[in-house]
Amino acid sequence: MQVVAVTSALPGEGKTTTSVCLGRAAALQGARVIVVDCDLRRRTVNRLLNAEPTTGLLEVLSGEATLQQAITPDKETGADFLPLAKSAFTPRDVFGSQAMDRLIHDLRSRYDLIVLDTAPVLPVADTRVLAPKADAVLFLARWRKTPQHAIEAAFRQLAGTGAHLAGVALTQMDMKEQSKYGYGDPGYYYAEYKKYYVS
Repeated sequence: MQVVAVTSALPGEGKTTTSVCLGRAAALQGARVIVVDCDLRRRTVNRLLNAEPTTGLLEVLSGEATLQQAITPDKETGADFLPLAKSAFTPRDVFGSQAMDRLIHDLRSRYDLIVLDTAPVLPVADTRVLAPKADAVLFLARWRKTPQHAIEAAFRQLAGTGAHLAGVALTQMDMKEQSKYGYGDPGYYYAEYKKYYVS
């Protein structure tokens, strides 16, 4: 699984945080990693990196900038990021273009892991175009927030594209609240193992 698209049914389910953490964790293990911001409307990667780039994905696709000019390296982990610059013009079919196909092909030759931070499936068509280009789709659902019918609708739309849904991850879990559900659930042991992760 070299190209992984991270998505969800709705906004605010932790896609960018998960994408950035996945990329950084893999980079810290020695992998060559790039995280590509593919959410044209929100550009959340920039906020997490505390940066406002002047060149990014759209400029690379249009030929206005080279990939190397648009990459923002993460000095602490070694991961690379391909952000979105604040552009007044966005082509209608960014991800269905041959330029996007060429970019993914190029990234495959340079990196061990390419993480595509995408828009939510239901309100935006972009991800339904982009997901089949990935080797796997990681679907996020916010714990006790995302309606089941929204998840099922998103699954149907992804299935219609031929995308490979590799798995579902629950995000933003309240471990203390989950631990109340009783013996046998991993959350039950939260009080015992939480100290293990404190450095």
